[in-house]
Amino acid sequence: ILPLCLNRDMTTLSNFSIVSVFAMVAIVIIVVLLWAINPNDEVRHQGGTTYENWFEIRPGLLESLGTFVFTFVSQHTVHLAYESLDRSVRTVSNWKIVSLFSILISTTVSLSVGVFVYMSFWQDTESDIFQIYPPDLISIDIARLLLCITMLLTFPLPFFTTREMIVLVGNDCFGRDDESEEMRAALLADEFGEEDIEDTSFFDPTAAAIDDDANDGSGDHNNGLQRHAPRVISRQKRLWLKPGEERQLISSYHIVLTTILWSATTVLAIKSPNLGDVLDLVGCATGTFIAFILPALFSFRLVGYTHLAGMIFVIGGLVGSVGTYFSIVQLLE
Repeated sequence: ILPLCLNRDMTTLSNFSIVSVFAMVAIVIIVVLLWAINPNDEVRHQGGTTYENWFEIRPGLLESLGTFVFTFVSQHTVHLAYESLDRSVRTVSNWKIVSLFSILISTTVSLSVGVFVYMSFWQDTESDIFQIYPPDLISIDIARLLLCITMLLTFPLPFFTTREMIVLVGNDCFGRDDESEEMRAALLADEFGEEDIEDTSFFDPTAAAIDDDANDGSGDHNNGLQRHAPRVISRQKRLWLKPGEERQLISSYHIVLTTILWSATTVLAIKSPNLGDVLDLVGCATGTFIAFILPALFSFRLVGYTHLAGMIFVIGGLVGSVGTYFSIVQLLE
């Protein structure tokens, strides 16, 4: 995984994304066929009543809310996926189509695997689904291998996001320089056009401050400062960044930061007594923020209050609070 994490963006991975899709489809086919064929009568277990199988709420639901949420949390990698599109098709309308079909495929795969595995083992179903199948099934070994391939191609996506956020936070802590500000304005102009750049003011936290600067002193509004012109701040150049880049470190810093993040993740994964419990806690504590609370707050800020945003905010807050509490209790036990 480390060599894949050393990539600077997901352009290389996007070339192999179809492999991950086919791997997940193959896993679904294997699970469905095992349920239908039931080799040696070892796969399909005898379930209980209809109520026990489909409607009974069993212990562990509240602790598992985080895993449910975490399954469909993808907002933190949206910008990477968007930027991986070819510039000729990188439009909002095309992105709506891509994101819609991506979520539909993901939902279909998750539901198909979950439903057919559950119908195979009913109350005996465990979170590690491949552990509960008979150990002598070659098809399950193939499914494990396909799942490893999928995880190998998926892990770098949140990794890239984490590394980029560290770089951006570091840049902000040491201030902005003239070169990065001019480049930021040029990127906005190139992305949205000179005429529409005013609509992107919420991307630039210095936009409001520029108004104040323009109105200081004699009140002369013709001093060359435009509302969305880059704010010039004299700073020492940030030598850790690649020339002409605002999010990419030079090779030495890039390798060191990537290795540290990868090592920390690997050590935590090895030392964790149960990755399922960790997923529950992380999903409840952070997944609800990413998937519910932050999008609702952004909507309040950019659009204003709407009933949909309010409902998402309330649901996210309840799921996050309740799920985090029970996940912590479960870990402490």
